[in-house]
Amino acid sequence: MTGRASGWQPAAMSREEYAARAVSPGYARALAANPPGAASNPNLLAFGNSGGLLRNGVCWWHSRFTRAALYLVYFEPSKPKPDARTARKAIRSLMNADRVVEIPGYSCLRDFSADYAKEIQKILERRQISDGVLRFAWIDGLSGSHRVSGRRLGALLDGIHAETSRAGLAYVKLQIHGIDAHSLLVTEMEPLGGGGYRCRYLDSNWPLERVWEYTPGPYPESAVTGMPGVPYLQRTGELRRIRAKVAEFADRAGRGNA
Repeated sequence: MTGRASGWQPAAMSREEYAARAVSPGYARALAANPPGAASNPNLLAFGNSGGLLRNGVCWWHSRFTRAALYLVYFEPSKPKPDARTARKAIRSLMNADRVVEIPGYSCLRDFSADYAKEIQKILERRQISDGVLRFAWIDGLSGSHRVSGRRLGALLDGIHAETSRAGLAYVKLQIHGIDAHSLLVTEMEPLGGGGYRCRYLDSNWPLERVWEYTPGPYPESAVTGMPGVPYLQRTGELRRIRAKVAEFADRAGRGNA
């Protein structure tokens, strides 16, 4: 089921607009929402999860890159497009989530990422190797059991709801049977009656925000993406660092120093 058709907004088109809008907790959420009547969201990457080790995809890093871009990018469409070196520098910064990035000559992430799909895919795969193999980040995939009680699942969702309400877009690992795990960006958790939730999320295998509804009870055979698994919240510190970069940039812009 697809997510909201209302509430969508385009990304900021200038430094001044970004500084004014991006500090709002709802900014990235509005960018992630579904544009009315659209088949894809121009605020997201032009390509989905693919490639990677054994051709099993790079969803963990695709999701992290997407979250960083939703928070840290603004566009300057009236300026000339970047040269290849400048574009690669922007891509590295977004993968590292280490600064606010201006992308000149474009008005949305979809168009920029379509032109630089090879470069973005390359850095996703490199990070998969450096994090997943050299730094043993694959252990992060062993978040917990792939089957839990309804009470435990409800508690996990309560934690994700608290994160999305307090901090913003939540990075979640969906634990699957064995050592495999798929990542999602949870954009909003809407409480329903009786302890249930309507969960809106971005999945790197889909071009739009999607929705899953949870009703307390026995653990469902199919979880958020249609695969058996359990959602575990991760990378909360990364989100706080991203939001700190946004706040620092907005503060400098307010003083004329950005």
